[in-house]
Amino acid sequence: MPRVRIEKLVHGGQGIGELADGRKCFVWNALPGELVTVQLTKRKRDWAEGMAVEIIEQSPDRTAPKEPDIFTATSPWQIINFAKEAELKQAILSETFEREHVAVDWQSFYQDKQNFEYRNKMEYNFWFFNETGKVSLALHRRGSHQKVAVEGSVLAHPAINVAGKALVEFINKNKIEARPLKSVILRSSADGKVGISLFVNDKVVAEKFVTFSYPNSIFEIVYSNPKSPASVTTEVLQPSSDLLTDTLLGKKFSYTTRSFFQVNIPVYEAALKEIAAAVETSGQKQIVDLYSGVGSIGLSVVADNQRLTMVEISEESTAQAQQNIKDASNCKVVIATAEASLDYIVSDAVIIVDPPRVGLHADVTKRLDEVKPPTVIYLSCNPSTQARDIKLLLDTGYKITHARGYNFFPRTPHIESLFILKIDK
Repeated sequence: MPRVRIEKLVHGGQGIGELADGRKCFVWNALPGELVTVQLTKRKRDWAEGMAVEIIEQSPDRTAPKEPDIFTATSPWQIINFAKEAELKQAILSETFEREHVAVDWQSFYQDKQNFEYRNKMEYNFWFFNETGKVSLALHRRGSHQKVAVEGSVLAHPAINVAGKALVEFINKNKIEARPLKSVILRSSADGKVGISLFVNDKVVAEKFVTFSYPNSIFEIVYSNPKSPASVTTEVLQPSSDLLTDTLLGKKFSYTTRSFFQVNIPVYEAALKEIAAAVETSGQKQIVDLYSGVGSIGLSVVADNQRLTMVEISEESTAQAQQNIKDASNCKVVIATAEASLDYIVSDAVIIVDPPRVGLHADVTKRLDEVKPPTVIYLSCNPSTQARDIKLLLDTGYKITHARGYNFFPRTPHIESLFILKIDK
């Protein structure tokens, strides 16, 4: 097995070094400055990927993981001193934007003290032990298609871990096979109420869960097309009308287990406060929230004297958004893609975007260039596509007035970043 000296951490979370033949090598379980022995898992002509199996020279920033046998599957940055994590994530952010030739005057990276038990959502597959005939929760091992059995996660809200254990105990007590069990989403509100969405690829197996119950929970069974490798919702076999509820900046939001809602509420609220301040100082009376989900951004920051339009394609999320606006006559929901809703991007509105990892659709950036709204607020879960989009907006005349990274997902490589852009007309 080759030895590799790690130069730095890169977008995606791995360390990077160089093999003896000059190829770049991306390495999990490795920190900057370390000399490691690597078990290669991928070999390409120009690069390779692997897992550090021996730390020959250890970084002073390395710390013992809480889950030594499974941490690369659950949260591969458990090995980093938490105070150092913010610095490393900011370095990745800065390098990502420098590659796009975007100069950024960054605010200090935001990281609170809670680095375990913060996640309000976990999604698991299932694992079957041939030796015991028992079923377990499972996650995918980093850098492979293999699964690893887990009992829960140190990142998850304790209520999620307890509910997951109860579900697995029911499965094993009733001798339910793992084959028809596709995945499960476990979600908790701040008060400990748990949503459980079990995805199955066989409708018959749903009948075996009729007697399953768990205190203070919402349980539903979803049939997912067995031909699809992903857990897509084909049909809800056992629905629930109950919802989870949380509070953001003093406003209550209801959402289902399967709809999108941020996983780290305290850090999300910190970002929302900065968004709210930008909206308030914009002087605009109209807000357009694209990729709005259940409305957690727009509804958190809109004032009574402003009008809010939320655009979202997910029917499930828009159903919750409709409920969340209730009788608010100044708010409306549009069920459509952002690129099909360009007429709502107007020159006298604040535009808020929180797109999926692929970033903004080209038609959206083109429309922003055409009408030039005075304020654009861009929250992203993928700095790489955000840097691309910010570069396009800067080229059309926008200026960055605020930029900050957030540690929404401590102990993982994921980074969120918020940009506020303005243009002089």
